[in-house]
Amino acid sequence: MAGALAVQESSLHQLYVIGMGLDGVAGLSDMARSHLMTATCIVGHPSYLSLVAHCPAEQIPLTGAVQDWVEVLRQQLQERSLVLLASGDPLYFGMGRLLMEYLDRQQVVFLPHVSSVQLAFNRLGIPWQSATVVSVHGRSADHLDRALRQSKTPIALLTDGDHTPAAIAQLIADLRLPVSYRLHVCSRLGAPDEAIATCSLDEAMQREFPMPNVVVLERQAKSPDLATTPLLGIADGDFYTFEDQPGLLTKQEVRVLAIALLQIRPGLTIWDVGAGTGSVSIELARLLPDARVLAIEKTAAGVALIQANCDRFGVANVTVVGGSAPAALHDLPCPDRIFIGGGGAQLPEILTVCGDRLQPGGRLVASFATLEACAIAQHTLSQWQWPVQLTQVNIARSTTLKTRPPAPDATRWLPLNPVTLVYSDKPSQ
Repeated sequence: MAGALAVQESSLHQLYVIGMGLDGVAGLSDMARSHLMTATCIVGHPSYLSLVAHCPAEQIPLTGAVQDWVEVLRQQLQERSLVLLASGDPLYFGMGRLLMEYLDRQQVVFLPHVSSVQLAFNRLGIPWQSATVVSVHGRSADHLDRALRQSKTPIALLTDGDHTPAAIAQLIADLRLPVSYRLHVCSRLGAPDEAIATCSLDEAMQREFPMPNVVVLERQAKSPDLATTPLLGIADGDFYTFEDQPGLLTKQEVRVLAIALLQIRPGLTIWDVGAGTGSVSIELARLLPDARVLAIEKTAAGVALIQANCDRFGVANVTVVGGSAPAALHDLPCPDRIFIGGGGAQLPEILTVCGDRLQPGGRLVASFATLEACAIAQHTLSQWQWPVQLTQVNIARSTTLKTRPPAPDATRWLPLNPVTLVYSDKPSQ
């Protein structure tokens, strides 16, 4: 009952939460400035109070987390209305959410400033209606990790002293993503010394940037340097990928292992069924310039991507076959090797055609992400009395784990989705 009475009494007074930028009072609306000039008491962090020193109201400095000083607000609101100074838009990764947990929503009036994220996108001229915004300010980087793995663009990041632009660039490099990003670092937005810098991952890792800053990540096309492209194990990020499913390609480590299991040699005819982006086909074609590689892909987007990747890597011995397996396989030349990267509901029929068309003594290798597909392949091949081998591939890539000084940075593992490789040789007789 006493708690309800306290809420009723305090509701007579209002808390005006005014968002401010680094441009100070000059960036406020007329309404916000009016509340400042007529307030009897202004509370906030000392850095914000210094910007309103000319106001006649009593000033009460607040430091630490909201939980540490919310009781001061409650006590003051029993006696009078208050102005609380905050950063940017208080309800956008600001103190507003926590205030709503402690105070009556009807008692609080928000007068926001333009958020730093909004300023950053407008300074850069990048539309942001579909942007992904992540705060790593006092938070873990888990949400950022997920956004990067999904190849979101653009991504805006609210940083802090631990998750600096250099640390973010290091994380992106560690993830070895299938796409590339450029970094825009927007420092001290709205202040006289505002600075905007656009840089590569390597450049960002070597620099320090003024605080506070917002990092905007923008996906970009990356052209590989063919002179330094490895003979085997092309980086995932060097391939063109699907815009809506950028991670949908055979990952570098799995690709290398699958090619090893194919036991390739010069002059072969090879099918890549469900070729996707063509990453396996292109690796095979570069390794075997005299081989004939047929990349079979059912989607028009995939066919275009395979051709674009062939052009990108300068391979001329890949034939792109547009069409759905198994129907698209019947008129192709008989293969010496087959790699199956998909199949879906048609997998039994695809396996049947592949088994019939594969040359005696040839090898079939298939990559599966689900147990059900793996079981179908194993059962089908065993019924044919083909020797079957399975290799489960569990890969984790290292990434830097930022820690608070003086503790040194650590390293943790980021696992990829497990994959099962099924491989079998067609009997010679």
